[in-house]
Amino acid sequence: MDENARTTETSRHAGLPLAHWITQTEGLITARVAASLEEHGLTRAQWQMLNALTASPLSSEEVTAGFAPELSETALAELHELVEAAWVAVEGDLFTLTATGREAGERVAEAVDRLRAEAIGDLPREDYETTLAALRTIARNLGHPEA
Repeated sequence: MDENARTTETSRHAGLPLAHWITQTEGLITARVAASLEEHGLTRAQWQMLNALTASPLSSEEVTAGFAPELSETALAELHELVEAAWVAVEGDLFTLTATGREAGERVAEAVDRLRAEAIGDLPREDYETTLAALRTIARNLGHPEA
């Protein structure tokens, strides 16, 4: 796109509200992450479980603790899919990553890192940090307890 066309496009979208851009960005990130995870044979929940298990073995309650109560059965079923795929092993009451699971998790992390880098590719670091700070402030102003 040439500079003239980019200026016209920017002007046309300049008046759209913050909620529009947050919704658009969140939707695009979610779709791209889901597609990347699907390429690796994972759901987002399974990716979160692999990440949780990276630090240490965990009980099923600990692995699924971050999921809403109504999703706990689904999350537990997805954890058992990771066991069936030999990415996670059960040792007594604890779930732990296998070497295969650890390698898969590393490959997925690299893919997600590439996606993050692509998303902010031409954005100066200070603009990115300012954007994050502004979004945290907005979240805090709207009542987010951890912002």
